[in-house]
Amino acid sequence: MKQRLLHLSERLRASFWLVPAVMMAAAILLAHGLLLLDQHLTVDHLPGLRWLKLRDPESARALLSIIAGSTITVAGTVFSITTVALTLAANQFGPHLVRNFIRDRGTQISLGIFLSTFVYALMVMRGIQSSQINGSEGNQSLAVSMALLLTLLCIAYLIYFIHNVAQSIQVDNITFHINREFRSALQQIYPTEESRDPRNSRVDIRDLNLGDDYLWVNTRSSGYVQLIDREKLRRWATDNDCCIHLECHPGTFLNHWSGMARVFDPPRTIDSETIAEAVRSAITVGAQPTAEQDIIFSIRQLAQIAVRALSPGINDPFTAYSCIDRLIDGIGVVLQRPPLPNCFHDHQQRLRLVTTELDFADVLAAALDEIREYGSQSAVVLHHLLDALQQLAEICSREEDRRALKYCVERLAEDCEKQIDDKYDTTTIQKKINHLRTQLLP
Repeated sequence: MKQRLLHLSERLRASFWLVPAVMMAAAILLAHGLLLLDQHLTVDHLPGLRWLKLRDPESARALLSIIAGSTITVAGTVFSITTVALTLAANQFGPHLVRNFIRDRGTQISLGIFLSTFVYALMVMRGIQSSQINGSEGNQSLAVSMALLLTLLCIAYLIYFIHNVAQSIQVDNITFHINREFRSALQQIYPTEESRDPRNSRVDIRDLNLGDDYLWVNTRSSGYVQLIDREKLRRWATDNDCCIHLECHPGTFLNHWSGMARVFDPPRTIDSETIAEAVRSAITVGAQPTAEQDIIFSIRQLAQIAVRALSPGINDPFTAYSCIDRLIDGIGVVLQRPPLPNCFHDHQQRLRLVTTELDFADVLAAALDEIREYGSQSAVVLHHLLDALQQLAEICSREEDRRALKYCVERLAEDCEKQIDDKYDTTTIQKKINHLRTQLLP
């Protein structure tokens, strides 16, 4: 349930309508509340606020009309600037980066404050007109004064919005925010030794013998695996005395005919469709990948920025360096944490769930393969890649991780021989490669 709520909160955060809608609803309630307060409390009873008293309802309506017209006009301008920023982000940094701009709370609140001020002014204006129609003199001093206060707040947020947009399109800030999301996902996915559940372990799938009696569970629709509730699957398998083997991991794309899991020793008292629904209910499939449980998603975002920076049309190696540094910073966390467990047992140490997890070689390949492919003709990029691998080699202790680093180094050595013609660059790169080979020896 906790994972479901977190997934729902992430979906709501990525929606552009939620914050403005909530703020407009709050503006309606605030308008009605202050209009009611004005009917029962006049500023004459409050000596310090007599300067707020309105002397001309017609002027109040004119003022509210100006506020409503100007705020909705500025709201349209804010929306236009946001659209331009989204278009720039999609063209320069890749379409997946649009999601990060939509999730920006500053942009959502900026649009919401203008729309809510517009709605508030309309509601108060309607209250003034209603009092005129009913023949009562009416007193809306507090309500109109609040409209003025909201207008000043809009001016402040307009300045903040322009600053926020200018900051958000800078590549250093973009990579920083992606890396922060990447590190946050790593902290949740990769457990520390202290927080590791003793019932979970890492076992080579090829060493497991789960038997031949199993039930295939196919997906109902195509899409990316966004969320897997492993604890729910383990509890269901424990309650029904069976074992579930997941054939997918977060970020996997499933075709409409793909199988997502196998249930070994399925309970005979439950029909196959009920079993399949129980497994499907713990796996969320959506139209696009998310960063909640899929660290490859954030990795590919950074790699995509680096690849576009290395394209002939942009030719910005400094941006590629920044992305490589951010990637290495996150990959270092993977090296320093225990491997992800793929076998989950119950309290009696009976195997109940087997998952498909990424290892360090998969993470390293997702991070550097595309950058190496498109930057292999640039000696400066190869230099930076080797320096980055040098930093990883210093904290690499597991033999299987060393093999992954060695494979990456050999690929870089092959690219250097084929693509780099300058003798000085070739000699320097070869020295770094030889040093890495020595460092990665058992």
